[in-house]
Amino acid sequence: MIDRSNCGHGNSRQRIIDATLTTLKEKGFAATSTRAIAASGGFRPGLIFYYFPSTNDLLIAALEHASVERLERYAGEVAAASTLSELLGLLERIYADDRESGFVRVVSEMVAGSVADPELGPRMVELIEPWIAAAETAASRVLGPTGLTGVIAPRQLAFASVTFYLGANLLTQLVPDSTEVEEIMKTAKRMAPLLDAFAGGMRP
Repeated sequence: MIDRSNCGHGNSRQRIIDATLTTLKEKGFAATSTRAIAASGGFRPGLIFYYFPSTNDLLIAALEHASVERLERYAGEVAAASTLSELLGLLERIYADDRESGFVRVVSEMVAGSVADPELGPRMVELIEPWIAAAETAASRVLGPTGLTGVIAPRQLAFASVTFYLGANLLTQLVPDSTEVEEIMKTAKRMAPLLDAFAGGMRP
């Protein structure tokens, strides 16, 4: 589990987390050392270990901070979405915001780095699970009244959506000038009203 025991230590802890996110965005996972983080934040490397037992603990804490902030930011809109069109529109905006803010790079670097690290991998899965749960709740709400949950399990649809998002993040790092992901989302949005109409016709 993620260690939250030091969460109340104030500005220094947050400064370290912010410097870690900046370093991941600018230098990538392989170059995000304690020395690089400290240089980015303007503090001594030793300060990191006052708040975090290891570099991995810091990396997970930084990603958790950014992830929770985004979940909280969009929770109301996810809860209010009642059609596939609304959900796809929200996904498109989240993706655009994440690209602009650099969060896409942070996630991509952490996913890529965790593949080769037996400790980081399970902790990354733990951080991704709340996004799957949120997507599953939204899918259940939209599909439930139509009876389509017997054909498409909300959990599977949620897992597929998050998997697509993570894969899209990685692709944009390999081909930064590609617009394929945006085009896929635009196509899905164009098709969504048809699917909404079909689902509406199946409501009892």
